[in-house]
Amino acid sequence: MCANSSSLYFQPKTSLWVLLGLRPQPLRLQQRGACGISWQRSFVAHGSSSSSLESRSATVHSAEPVPVRRHRGKFIASVVPEFDAQQLLRDMQLDGYGSANGLAASMGKLPGIRQQGILQHGLQVAAHLRGLGFGSSELGSLFCRCPELFSWPAEERAGALCSQLMRLGLSAGQAALCFKQQPSAAHNRSFEPAIAVLAPLMAAGSEGRGRPGEQLLGDLLKGQAAAVGLLQSRAKALQHKLDNLLQLGLSKQQVVAAVRSRWTLLARTPEQLARVEAVVQQELGADRQLWVKMLVSQPQTASCSDATIRQRAKALVVEFGKEEACRMVDVAPQLLAINTVVWRRALAVWQQCGVADPRAVASSNPNLLTVDWLHRSRLANLQALQQWLPWEVSAAKVIECYGSYVICAAADKMACRLLYLEQLGLLPLLVSNKLAAKREWRLRQGLSGSKKAAGEPVFYSVRDVAAIPAAKFDSLVDSALSQQQQDNDGLSSSSSSSPSFEAFRKGRLLQLPAWKQLLAQADADVIELERKLPPELRRVAGEAEDGGGCAE
Repeated sequence: MCANSSSLYFQPKTSLWVLLGLRPQPLRLQQRGACGISWQRSFVAHGSSSSSLESRSATVHSAEPVPVRRHRGKFIASVVPEFDAQQLLRDMQLDGYGSANGLAASMGKLPGIRQQGILQHGLQVAAHLRGLGFGSSELGSLFCRCPELFSWPAEERAGALCSQLMRLGLSAGQAALCFKQQPSAAHNRSFEPAIAVLAPLMAAGSEGRGRPGEQLLGDLLKGQAAAVGLLQSRAKALQHKLDNLLQLGLSKQQVVAAVRSRWTLLARTPEQLARVEAVVQQELGADRQLWVKMLVSQPQTASCSDATIRQRAKALVVEFGKEEACRMVDVAPQLLAINTVVWRRALAVWQQCGVADPRAVASSNPNLLTVDWLHRSRLANLQALQQWLPWEVSAAKVIECYGSYVICAAADKMACRLLYLEQLGLLPLLVSNKLAAKREWRLRQGLSGSKKAAGEPVFYSVRDVAAIPAAKFDSLVDSALSQQQQDNDGLSSSSSSSPSFEAFRKGRLLQLPAWKQLLAQADADVIELERKLPPELRRVAGEAEDGGGCAE
């Protein structure tokens, strides 16, 4: 009897395709993705204004999406409707606000039942979201990027999920961005279970902010829209991951700080974290304390595979030895979060700049290894210090003594401040050691070298030029100009007709030949230094400024 039933089920005249009046697409077209599908216009007459979205845009006429059927314990693929993507956008009143090709590509990845759901519920979902404040531009991009969100009744999916996000403080546009970055978030019926875990964590880990956890969670999503991936988690699984981080030794404040930096830390299972920790311990001889430091300061490390971390740790051990490599990672945990080519390139660039022992420089300041030295801003800083420091200094000496300022300060900050001081005639007050300079000046005046004296110059250090906040730097400049004016004419005045540094940076700086020459020389240095590198250390197109993350 069963065999007969099976035979009848597959008779052509009684097939699901014939009953629905549809022409099945070849399986290869269903599997090929959007770009490979040939979208065909197959419309019912458009004359009636009451014609539905389904009848205008597709050949599906049933009142409900055709469900996925089972046969002998196996799923049978749901019907994939034919539709015209451009017409679908037009029917949704989104023509001109979205890409038909993009919509076709996104819908082509969905099972037939979801495509049918879009044709049935899309108009109602769009109207509902407009009521929540979504504009046509936001709806158009959202529909093309995450059409699945439109494949259920609004109150069951899109309306509920978007309302939950907006209650966290997100605007309609910010909520749409969450789904565009994480289309799989549309699979969830509700975000509330995850919010119930995350909101108390954000409140507990953000002492002194005085704001509800829901708002703090909303801030996280505003800064990292893809963090909506955390809201997809089951509450029990999310709590288990949080408990594991706390058991490792992180405080709630550290967990929140790390998640604000890289939300994926809270997406890693205890088993995944344990595997990476075991590699760090095995390859470097590190203890739990170092692993916790890595999770806190470089949470992206947790997203790397154990094979990637092993390769990076081994490379450091080969170059510096196991004990020294462990010490360097303790100082600069980012060394395990970046591609090895980044620090290898740094050593090679230093050598080209005349550094006699690049490994010694790296050991004394491991953080210098964590950035790309073939960068216009850094080479401009290097050139500026060589050119405008009042004492003679080589490129190698700049790297050894002032490397931290070279890598941390933007060229339009440090190099620009040097030019600013030069324009004001204050460069002679820039010294390598302020205490020593003050003592020397006092002794020349026949005064005690240890006591502050009236009329002593306002000296600058390289740190003052590179690192102090703008307000403090302006205050130093004003003091130096005032003292200079008193020395010149005996008049006491705290005012100056000189432009502020910010006004100089946005105005006159851009016209100075010295500034233009500095940037041009930095560009030329990048090309020349890279040309001398071995092929494996040269930059690749699209290389990340942060060192390339976890991809090898």
